[in-house]
Amino acid sequence: MTPRVAGADGCRAGWVVAVSAGVASTVSVAPTFADVVDVAGDSRVIGVDMPIGFLDAAAPGGRDCDRQARRLLGPRGCCVFSPPVRSALRERTFAAALAANRASSPAHLGISLECFGLFDKLREVDTVLARRPELRDRVREVHPELAFRAMAAARAGLRPKRSAGGRTHRLRLLAEHFEGLRRLVARRPRGAAVDDVLDAHAVCWSAARIARGIAVCLTGRPARDRYGRPMAIWY
Repeated sequence: MTPRVAGADGCRAGWVVAVSAGVASTVSVAPTFADVVDVAGDSRVIGVDMPIGFLDAAAPGGRDCDRQARRLLGPRGCCVFSPPVRSALRERTFAAALAANRASSPAHLGISLECFGLFDKLREVDTVLARRPELRDRVREVHPELAFRAMAAARAGLRPKRSAGGRTHRLRLLAEHFEGLRRLVARRPRGAAVDDVLDAHAVCWSAARIARGIAVCLTGRPARDRYGRPMAIWY
C-alpha cells in the first residue's frame, strides 16, 4: 500500500499543503504549521520547505547541508539561504536578530531581511516540534529545487521558477507523478500562488521518497542541534 505523505510550502496566507497517497493529491491552505500537521493527518512523512535544525554559532555558508545543497544546484544555489542561529531566532526585531547572529561567532556573520521575513514560520515549525516530540521523525526538511533537480536529472538544476519556461518545466515534471495536477493548479485555493502549489508538490514528492527509503539526505550523517533536531535537507 502506498504510504500517505504531505508536503508544505510557506505562502502569504500561511502554508500550502499537498497530501498524496500515490498519484492522486489534494492541495489546501493551512494558516499555521500546527494546522499543517492536522491537514497531514496520519501521513508517514511531512516534508516542509523550511529549515529545522539551527547552529549556535554562525558559520560561513550556513550549515553543512546548506553548503552541499548550493554545490549541487550550481547557478540555482542562490535559492538556498543560510538559516539564522538559534539565539537570533528568539529576537523580534531585525536589528536585534542581526546583532545576535553577528555576536554568535568570530565570523561576525549577519542575516538578510529576506531571512528575517521567515522568522515567524521558522518559529512555528520549531515550536510544534518542541511541543510534539513524536513528530520529529516524521517532519523532514526538504528543498523543492533539489527535488526538481532530481526529477529532471538536471545536474545544474532548472531555470528560475518565476520564468515562463521554468514554471512550465516544473509543472510538466510534477504532472508525471501527480494525476490532475494541472486542474489543481488552475483551481488552487485562495491564498495559494501557482509557485506555492508546485513547490508543495515537489516537497510531497520528496516526502514519498523518504517514506520509501530512497531519498537522498544532505548530509549523509547529519549533525544535530542542541535540541537534537537534524541539520539535514532531504530530496
